[in-house]
Amino acid sequence: MPQHQPRQQTTIEKERCSTVRANMERASISFGDLASHFSISKSNVTYTLTGRYTDETTDTWLTQFEFYLSNQLGVRYIQPYFNDLD
Repeated sequence: MPQHQPRQQTTIEKERCSTVRANMERASISFGDLASHFSISKSNVTYTLTGRYTDETTDTWLTQFEFYLSNQLGVRYIQPYFNDLD
């Protein structure tokens, strides 16, 4: 169940969300396309990327989004960069 107010995302979550958005743009995949692929609503995609779900739910959805986008983009997939975080 989404939280009414977005929670503060961790630095790693922010980086992962930013990378998912960049890869979606790179692959010309909209929120609707991503939602349709996973048979979820566009709101679910938005809630995942804005911190309205719990840590565990966010991690689960981000992992699925990342896997799907990496398959769509192949070698053009951008990996999250964590070396300068924390």
